[in-house]
Amino acid sequence: MSAYVYFELGPTDGLRSRFLDDAAEFEHWARELAAEFPGEYPPAKLAKLADISQRGAAALKTTDPGEAQLIDHLTHDYWNFCTMTSIHGDKDVTPSTHQWHRYATELSQVLPTATDEMCEYYRRLFAGNTLAECNGHAYRSIDGVFRWSWLLPHEVEDFCGKLQDYDNFLHLEDDGMAGVSWILAGLQSAREEGSSLLISVA
Repeated sequence: MSAYVYFELGPTDGLRSRFLDDAAEFEHWARELAAEFPGEYPPAKLAKLADISQRGAAALKTTDPGEAQLIDHLTHDYWNFCTMTSIHGDKDVTPSTHQWHRYATELSQVLPTATDEMCEYYRRLFAGNTLAECNGHAYRSIDGVFRWSWLLPHEVEDFCGKLQDYDNFLHLEDDGMAGVSWILAGLQSAREEGSSLLISVA
């Protein structure tokens, strides 16, 4: 199954406040699915989602790496919730639905003179962010594919300003360059709105 890359405009804190604001509705949706597919929503996952729904941001803080991983799993479920309900469909700014494997692994493969900072921004867009606040924890994909990453508004401004200097060198005939051009388009949309840029691979 091919994975695709999607772009959205997000709140100024990335995905965090949106996830928390939607937690109650997300929980209701998940419990309905759990009744039909209990194997997909074991009690521990539903209990953690209920905890987040009730306690909000405090429930994202943990010292348990296993609980942090559970929050990452819930992020994947939340993406499914958003996709199936179209609750934030108006925030979609995907310039073109492009398969993940067609994006360059490193920005320097497409733009050899890109700075280290630009290359790091590019890597972050495909690394996946975690909502869990757990010392030493980094996002790990549940299936090796899905990930949801974001750049905050000041990072969008910085990366967009640096990347658009290369705009004239980008063309759609090359997959890697096309991918960078679509990232630039997403950054420009986010900058115009003063928002974060969310990128998901699914």
